[in-house]
Amino acid sequence: MKILELFSGYGTASFALKQLGIPYELVGYSDIDKYANECFRNNHCPVDMDRKLGDVRKIDPSNLDDFDLLTGGFPCQSFSNAGKGLGELDARGTLFNDIIRIAEVKKPRYMLLENVRGLVSKKHIGTFNKIMAELKRIGYYVDWKILNTKDYGIPHNRERVFFACFRNATDYSKFHINGGFPEKEELKLFLKDIIDSGEVDRDTSYCIDANYFKGTSLKGYLEKCRRQIVFEEGLCVPNATVKGYDFGRPGDGVNLDFPTSKTRRGRITKKVSGALQCNGGRGVILDDYKIRKLTPTECFRLQGFLNDEVILDGISNSQQYKLAGNGQSVNVVKKIFEKMFNCSPNLKNGCGKFLTGESHHIGETYCDGNPFLCEECRNTTSFLNKTPKGELQTQNSGSEHGLGQNKESKDGI
Repeated sequence: MKILELFSGYGTASFALKQLGIPYELVGYSDIDKYANECFRNNHCPVDMDRKLGDVRKIDPSNLDDFDLLTGGFPCQSFSNAGKGLGELDARGTLFNDIIRIAEVKKPRYMLLENVRGLVSKKHIGTFNKIMAELKRIGYYVDWKILNTKDYGIPHNRERVFFACFRNATDYSKFHINGGFPEKEELKLFLKDIIDSGEVDRDTSYCIDANYFKGTSLKGYLEKCRRQIVFEEGLCVPNATVKGYDFGRPGDGVNLDFPTSKTRRGRITKKVSGALQCNGGRGVILDDYKIRKLTPTECFRLQGFLNDEVILDGISNSQQYKLAGNGQSVNVVKKIFEKMFNCSPNLKNGCGKFLTGESHHIGETYCDGNPFLCEECRNTTSFLNKTPKGELQTQNSGSEHGLGQNKESKDGI
């Protein structure tokens, strides 16, 4: 499989394909951040084969080799609650047009695109509709859905909207037959399980002063914007609700941004971390009720790298926080790829052959000669482009070739 990673960051797609054991060839990667490029190169490019393309606006698609998969977490600051929310009034909010420009010429078989949940909010729904219309115009069948990292095995409350795009109806049909986007899973790993115990680098991950209750009333504590106070119910942290505070216990996540703010809500996240941001402003409540800032390594674990496999040599802590905050969750992308490429959860030594017997099928879905499958499978003509009824399946109400609406979870949009 040949891939092109746009807005590549640390290379989530490359990491996901490696973890799935799917052989791939990198056609190129594009990012304007020098540290993101350095990280990508260190992790995915041999010294003599750097495929850096630079600014996406300057890429001439006619100069690119053909590729099967295009991925892109196009800039989200324009649509994020953490940014100014200017949408297309921000130049970064129009870079999706470059994805369309490249895909219209190269026509990759698959695309996986990602952005913040805010893109589908009422404020930005016009831009969302334009994106869907453009994908349809250049010939893609599209499903979209909001997925949360914490629903796929990692204790990170990070909601993102994903667009699974297919060039042909057969692949699109099989995505639906295979269940569409991955189903939610019960979370069994929590924030306390992935943080380092004992001493950490205090220059990087400092502890906030305990500042415990010392002879003042709760009213006085709130009025003075003290950082914390401990009760039997837990650690009391200011929160912009009617009562003015929330309780946290050891292992809960804490938003450290603007600690004296009287307008911030949702500072405590139970047993998980809140969504990582570029400034590294996330912390955890320790067993002694002190609050410690998460380390860069812990932030990357919250993006699915539980084995600390990302090479970060020579990159400062502040830039590591930025990379983690801007990145995609590899555990989520990996599970989407399994569904998009009709993978079995169990692959044999990177071959890609399904481990369900000689017929090479999962249920009633046949492998169709996808680029990552072995030669035997690709050359078995009886299985090429074959579905049970040969019909386009459209069960998922989030599907799109006619701009259908997504069946959203109870959380709403």
